[in-house]
Amino acid sequence: MMKTLKNIFKKNVVKKQDGNVADILTMFIFIMGLTVVLIAFYDCIGLLKTREDISQIARKYTLIAETEGYVSDETREKLVSELTAGGLTEIDLSGTTFAPVGYGNVVTVKIAGKVKEKYDITEQRASTAKY
Repeated sequence: MMKTLKNIFKKNVVKKQDGNVADILTMFIFIMGLTVVLIAFYDCIGLLKTREDISQIARKYTLIAETEGYVSDETREKLVSELTAGGLTEIDLSGTTFAPVGYGNVVTVKIAGKVKEKYDITEQRASTAKY
């Protein structure tokens, strides 16, 4: 009886199965594909965050411009500094109101530049002078 249990155990439980490289290869390809998708997703989220940061900076300086009636030289330097810190390069502020305007007239803050040296971005905000 003991011999038969030992033989049954060896035949059924300990028996090696043939390996298949395709099983491991399929899992490896899936993991690599998922890694590529996650990296692309992370990059896109970073671009969206940069875009939102620049939008908030534009809003902040539009409020300053409507309070002062224009974007002063000192304010312009701070704006460029914040945009550079936010990741924007090749900054162009043409179209922005740099000369004083009267009460109730339109003041504009227009920001253009590049994010990560290849993605163009433009943000334009307008309001009325309330000083």
